[in-house]
Amino acid sequence: MNTTPRLAAFGVALVAVLGAGVGLGATVGPDATLAESETPAPIGEGVVATAEGYRLVPLATDLDPDGGAFGFVIEDQTGEPARDFTPIHERDLHLIVVNRELTTFHHVHPTLAADGTWTIDLPALDSGSYRAVADFQITDGPRLALGIDVAVAGTYRPTQLQEPSTVTTVNGYEVTLATERGDGGEVTATLTVRRGGELVEDLEPYLGADGHLVAMRAGDLAYAHVHPIEHDGDDAEPGVVRFDAELSSAGRYGLFFDFQHHGTVRTASFTFDQGAVIGAADMEH
Repeated sequence: MNTTPRLAAFGVALVAVLGAGVGLGATVGPDATLAESETPAPIGEGVVATAEGYRLVPLATDLDPDGGAFGFVIEDQTGEPARDFTPIHERDLHLIVVNRELTTFHHVHPTLAADGTWTIDLPALDSGSYRAVADFQITDGPRLALGIDVAVAGTYRPTQLQEPSTVTTVNGYEVTLATERGDGGEVTATLTVRRGGELVEDLEPYLGADGHLVAMRAGDLAYAHVHPIEHDGDDAEPGVVRFDAELSSAGRYGLFFDFQHHGTVRTASFTFDQGAVIGAADMEH
């Protein structure tokens, strides 16, 4: 399966069971109009625009098809913009933008202004409905992932999630996915990066890790941001990054694997089926 960094597949009800020092974002459900609950839903069931008194408020919900600035604030319990954030993996906030079909994916890092407004220049996007997920840690407060629906005007041309595969290519790099499944929904995902048939043994740290995994479940776009299993020096395998996760329910999932080499971040995308999904290929090795 050939993909580019924009072409993605892997939607998720993902609960990560990670090694020491490894982080996980909350999940985000599909409908921002249900955002009145102040109690975040368990991972895998989805949350929305408001949780624990904090609210994601966009300056506009219509995105420019040609790209441009997207702004928002995180309001606190008093309705004022939150300004104090603790970095997670070297950034104060991670913003994920995906379309409803999980065929377009962007992981970006907005800038916080003194007035509490976050802004980021987004690239050009095809017409359609998108989900924007902000993943952040309030200083002396909760770790949250809040999501809203945004839209790009124009002629909508439907796209479709690709069928499951264990191999994808991006900009000349071949990435393979191997999985081991447990009885309780646990999945160990091993990503191996090659170029020209040779292992890429000099993957560079990206946001403090060998790679990053963003996963979303097809349909409701439940979200999780997971990170690699930590290894001691003697256990490290160059070119290989592993993630431990628990897929809390059967379904089709999209996986977006970010890795950095020669100063450039690339995204490898997969489709993965967990449990009894009609018509899905068995990816298990």
